[in-house]
This record gives sequence, C-alpha cells and structure tokens, in this order.
Amino acid sequence: MLKKAILVLMLISVFLCFPSLAKAAPKSKTAERPIEIYINDKKIESDVAPIIMKSRTMVPLRVISENLGGSVYWDGGEKTVRITNSSKTILLKINDKKATINGQTVTLDAPAIIIKDRTMVPLRFIGESLGAQVYWDNDARRVTIIRQEARQEASIIGFSYGTLNGNPTIVLKGDVPLEYAAEQTQDKDKIVLDIKGKIAVENNALYIYDDYIEKAVIGSVQQDPPLSRVVVDLKGDVPCEISTSEDKSSIFVSFVNALKNINVNIEDSKVSVNLVTIKSTGINYFFLTNPDRLVLDIENALLSVASPELPENGYIERIRLGQFAVNPNTVRVVFDLKADVNYQVFQDKNNISVIFSEVNTVKQINVESGKNSSAITIVADGDIGYELKPDRANRQLSLVIPGVGVDKKLLEKETLDINDGIVKSVELKKVKGSKNYDLQIIVNLNSFTSYELATTPPSSEIKLVIYKSPLQNKVIVVDPGHGGSDPGACCGNVQEKDLNLDIGLKVKDLLEQRGAKVLMTRDKDISVNLYTRAGMANEINADLFISIHINAGENASASGTETLYYPDPEKKALAQAIQKSLVKAIGLADRGIVERPGLVVTRETRMPSALVEVGFITNNNDRALLLREDFRQKAAEGIVNGIMNYLTGKLD
Repeated sequence: MLKKAILVLMLISVFLCFPSLAKAAPKSKTAERPIEIYINDKKIESDVAPIIMKSRTMVPLRVISENLGGSVYWDGGEKTVRITNSSKTILLKINDKKATINGQTVTLDAPAIIIKDRTMVPLRFIGESLGAQVYWDNDARRVTIIRQEARQEASIIGFSYGTLNGNPTIVLKGDVPLEYAAEQTQDKDKIVLDIKGKIAVENNALYIYDDYIEKAVIGSVQQDPPLSRVVVDLKGDVPCEISTSEDKSSIFVSFVNALKNINVNIEDSKVSVNLVTIKSTGINYFFLTNPDRLVLDIENALLSVASPELPENGYIERIRLGQFAVNPNTVRVVFDLKADVNYQVFQDKNNISVIFSEVNTVKQINVESGKNSSAITIVADGDIGYELKPDRANRQLSLVIPGVGVDKKLLEKETLDINDGIVKSVELKKVKGSKNYDLQIIVNLNSFTSYELATTPPSSEIKLVIYKSPLQNKVIVVDPGHGGSDPGACCGNVQEKDLNLDIGLKVKDLLEQRGAKVLMTRDKDISVNLYTRAGMANEINADLFISIHINAGENASASGTETLYYPDPEKKALAQAIQKSLVKAIGLADRGIVERPGLVVTRETRMPSALVEVGFITNNNDRALLLREDFRQKAAEGIVNGIMNYLTGKLD
C-alpha cells in the first residue's frame, strides 16, 4: 500500500514540474480538402462541393442528376424538386425525409436541404435511384459514381437538330449503342431510319423548315422487340451523310450543301448562267489567260449536277464542272471563253449568276426622300447584276455592281449629299476587279435601319428603299413561354405562363406600332411544343425570335434579370442589347447574359434569338413588381428598345 502511495506522489510531482504535459495535444488547424465527385472516372466540377452532415454525404442534386442523364425541375412555391429520366420520376421536398419514386413513397436517411442556393441530397439515395453504383473513399475524400451497365434493350433518349462539322444534323442519342438501318425513298424526298430500341423522348417531331429539311418525325413501329422509325422529309434531293459517335450511342444524319442546278440562257447580246445551291454559301472567282477563262469556286458545296449542254454563242466555248476539294468541299466551275469578254458575277442568296455581255453603263442615281422612307433608284442602259452588302457597324449599305461602265458626269460627282434624316450621303467608287472595274455605291445612313431591295438582279433599274424605323417590315416572332397544361414556375396562385403571355402581348403591340410584323407562338393559354415554337419562326423565315419567361430560384433571395442565348455571335449580340435595355427599364439587378446551348427555342431557331428571364417569381419583391401592370409595360418597352438597339447597332 505504501509503494502505491509513493508512486502516485511521484506522478503528481512530474506533472507539477512539467505542466505542458498535462495539456491536451493541440488540434490540427489544417482545413479538410473539399470532397471531389467522379462519375465513370471523370471529375465533375460543381460550384458547391459535397459535405458530410451527420455521417451522410450530401451532394448537389442538379450536378449529379444531369450527369446521370436526368432532368431537374424546381417549384419555388411548393419547395419541391422533380427529377426525371427515361424510366423514373423522383419527387423531393426541402427539409422532408419523405420522397416518392414513380409514385411510391420512400424514406431518406436525411432530408434534402438548400446550401448556397443549391439543393443538396443524400448521395447514395440519388445515385442509386438513377441506376448508378455509389462509393465513398474517406482517405481521398472522393465520391465515385459508376453508371451501371446498360440494359440490352436500347432507349432513344435524345432527338434534336443541330450542327456537326458545320453541317445541319439530326442527332439521335441512345442510352446504349444503337443499331439502325437507313434508306432513301425512291423519289429521294425522304430518309427513313429504323432503330432497334424504344422511344424515351418527350418530343416526337422536329419542325425545321430550313434549306434542307421540312420536318423529322419519330414513332414506334413495334413493341416486342422495340423498333422505332425516324422519317425525315427533305426539300428535294438533298445529299446526306449518316455516321455514329465513337461509342455508337449517337446517330448523326448530316445534310450537305450542294450545287444542285445550272441553267444557261442565251439572248441576242448576252449569255446568262444561273447556278443554284441548296443553301447560300461563299464564292470566289478570278480570271486566267492563255487561254482566257473565268474560274468560279463555290465553297462548302458538293457537285450533284453534270456540265450543261451549251448552245452556240459568241462568248463561251464550254463550261466545265468538278469537285475541286473535299473536307472542306469546294466545287469549281470553269468557263472557257472565246474572246476577251465582259462578265459580271453576283449572288442573290443561293442563286449565283454569271452574265457575259457587252459593257452596260450606269446612267443615273436618284434619291427620293419621304417622311418615313428614302428610295434610291439606279438606272443603267441594260441589265446589270448587283449585290447588297449591309454594314451595321459603320451604318452603311453598299451596292456592288460588277463589270459596268459609269456615266462620266455621274462619276465626277463622287459624293451626293442627301441629309434627309435617313440618308446622309451616297458615294460612288470604281474599284478595279480581277479583269473588270466594279462600281461600289455606298449609302451612308444617319443610323443603321430597316431596308428593302425592291428589284431582283439582273435588271436595268435598281431600287433600294430605306425606312426610318429599324423595325419597318421586320418579321419578329414573340414567344410567351409555357402555357396550357404547363404553368411554368409557380408561387402560390401566381403562374409564370400568365405573366409571360401578358408581357408578350405588350411587346407585340409595341413592335407593330413601330412597323414590325409580329407572329405570336401563342396568344392565349394553350400548350405549344418547344420544337413547334422554333419551327414556326423557321418556316416564315423570321428576322428575330424573342422568348419571354419569368425565373425561379431554390432560394427566395435570388432576384434580378438575365437573358439566355445559344452560343452564336449574332444571338449573343441580341441578348446583350435586350439585357442592357431591359435592366435600364425595370431597375432589377443585372444578372447578365448567360450562354445556354441546351435551350431548344434558341438552339433550333435559325435567326438571331434570345430568351429573356424578366425577374424571379420566387422573390417577394420581384413577384410584387411582376404583378403590377405598369411594371410589365416597362418590361415590354425595355425588350422592344433592346431589339431596336440591336437592329441599329447601338451599343449604349
């Protein structure tokens, strides 16, 4: 007993002499590394990293779901989030452990929560619910998600129209490698693809209406085994190339521009050669001697016609056609000439004209000024070709007339001062071409505006009408988002579709007051397919497409205005102009323009387009403003002013 007492006293003495030994070891101040997410060995970036909460790994819902092929929809009013893929619909409510999968109630280990405006959910629940295997590496602080091996039965999960290597392309995406058979109908106006697999896409039709395609429709041919058929209605005999992705899970049906027709017209004093391509494209031409010949290269085109029969004439010996290059494609047309002749080469959309004739002379230029327009008339002593080239940045319209003479008195003037409020002046420049002189008539404008070439080349008179309003005769499609059975974002009794329609109708009225022609994708509460909306604009060859929406956020503090666009220079410029003007008009926070490649209505429209998110229905202040008539009128005015600024090239 005495020995034990002595030992205890000795230990106490040591701690008293060395007090630092009695303190606990200090905690490490080194911060833990952020958790990384890998899906099928690919690192996934997220603005909000996963966290550990009560021994559960919580991950950003949208990032995980979309990388596993799901789509995410947020309802700010109900605080619910819906995730869908080809086989499942999952419904979660914030701060609620109960969820449903295809209508069946399940209980989560931890409820969905919001962190930094992002919905966070238990990793294992969302991963396994979307058919993936989930692993956690504690040492590496890494979430690894492996998509399970695909079913043998294929599903077509994507059906869209875009571009591949610069060519318009229908894209069919499967959840596994796809097997298919393709053929073109006997009259060559349709392409038919039979694909082994079932349809798992919402849209079954693409209304395209471009230079290649009318529409594409997908439907089921049989159920067991599943077989789907895609029918593409072509605009005539259009060359196409069918290829697949490296993993065979995507089928690409690409359409290629081609020289599809060539006509020769011989009159007493001239020979006209008209070459027609499927789609407008670039050209280059030059003159060679020994022997004399005119060479015309047509860019990005395949040759699909034979050299024409050439009747006896005084200008051309023969016309030779060839595929000069492939990838990129170039068709070369060679005119072997009989003598040193005058020629004109000009373009009108997809029509390329070459005229061999005596030299015609421009005799007069007249300008007639009116209250709302100015008309410029150019008179020649014979038919001449011409091209109109707009230059918005320099506020100019330039008429290029190749291979013509100019009346001496007219050329001596050089500049005609107009100053009528629309046109400042008209300049004449004679430019040396490869063999001939080209006349360039430059119209300097007070501001860039709407115009119309009222004549078609070749002609002996050219009439160019320039309007005071930049919106005059512009065809604009206004698209109020959602509608019918699709309410859009909701908050209480307030539905996005109603606000969109009201603002859209106000935009229509303002545009029409300024001379525009407006088509509404809907003017009442009806459902309209997204591809139908884009197809309507493409079918009428609209000048602009404006889609109007109201935003929603997972966090009620999210507020402000943003404009979404498909990555294209003109679409970006339109989005910038509308965003700047709209923010100025309504005074909400400027969230800027946002590149969104996946939006159907801006991706599928062939003209400049933008999708406007006026404000947040889930924000109390934004919503209160959106419910006011005067605020919605200001929003419409801001959108219209932005359109006008885009058309005039005004940056402020």
